[in-house]
Amino acid sequence: MKINAESCPFRLDSRLITILENEIVKASVPDNVPVVLNFRDPSYDAETGGFHPVEIRVSAAGSLVYVTDFSFVGAGPYAELCKELDFDFGLRVFQSFGKEWSIEAGAEVFQAWQENFISYYEMGVYQVSVEAQD
Repeated sequence: MKINAESCPFRLDSRLITILENEIVKASVPDNVPVVLNFRDPSYDAETGGFHPVEIRVSAAGSLVYVTDFSFVGAGPYAELCKELDFDFGLRVFQSFGKEWSIEAGAEVFQAWQENFISYYEMGVYQVSVEAQD
């Protein structure tokens, strides 16, 4: 599957595109099938921190549907994994800790998130799973 960078309202780094395409190929997902990619740091927890889990959905046409970055909120046994950043390209909404803006308001945050994500991926901190969707 080829990622359709033109459909995204933000500039997609070629390294991010390569990461997504390579992970989809490694998972042997057929073309024209939507997928959800999950990037997890197995050591991430509420007490010691780590690298935030990330979920990315790609449509059957190769467009990014959403990018969600999760983090723990709260402490101890009451900590919950919640959306910290959510870029919903389909609905054209940017969310941060439950507050909502138009997608355009998230442009700078997305660029910073993208750079960090690529760096963390290149450091090898993530276990990746790719699931074909209906």
